[in-house]
Amino acid sequence: MLALVSLFDALVGAVRLVSRWAARLIGLLLLAVVAMVILEVVSRKLLGRSFEGVQETAGYVLAVLSAWGLSHTLVERAHIRIDVGYSKLPSAARAALDLLSILAVNLVGWMIVIHAWPVFSGSLSNHTTANTPLSTPLWIPQLVWVLGYTWFALAAAVLAIRALLAAAGGDSATIRKLIGMGHEADPLESAPFEINELEARAHDNAAPGGKS
Repeated sequence: MLALVSLFDALVGAVRLVSRWAARLIGLLLLAVVAMVILEVVSRKLLGRSFEGVQETAGYVLAVLSAWGLSHTLVERAHIRIDVGYSKLPSAARAALDLLSILAVNLVGWMIVIHAWPVFSGSLSNHTTANTPLSTPLWIPQLVWVLGYTWFALAAAVLAIRALLAAAGGDSATIRKLIGMGHEADPLESAPFEINELEARAHDNAAPGGKS
């Protein structure tokens, strides 16, 4: 059991590392697209010339961004979740809801992967090209796109298995750390902020001329 937990701890670390660097790379590509759009607008206004393929390239980058950004958002617990009543529940109930949410994410992720790979395969086998001036072979952007969704599904599976192992061992703290709601919803995670505030008040009271 301990060996399995250690293995998935290492896998979670690897998923977090790869997802972080993928997000950084996609961010750089997005900045490059922004620069291309600005240059294209300036050229069209001042020189009367327009660059071909800027809008097409921007569309590909946004599609890739949406796919590869999901895994980074997942491991950083940045997805939007409805927390009405969540913080009022006992720890066991919150852990159960967290497990239910990561299982639902797995269902959605793997359903996307199952339907995305045939799209890529069809474009590759049919030699489909974009109906644009660049005539881009669609399998090229679709490959990067489908790999992003596949990585997201794998990341969700690793987190789910690690969370289930934590649940089997009664480790609710690990469940909260991996797939919990975050600082605002969890009083345990907001505790350091409350401690800092108490320390600041104590310092003010101890200072000369402070409150008595």
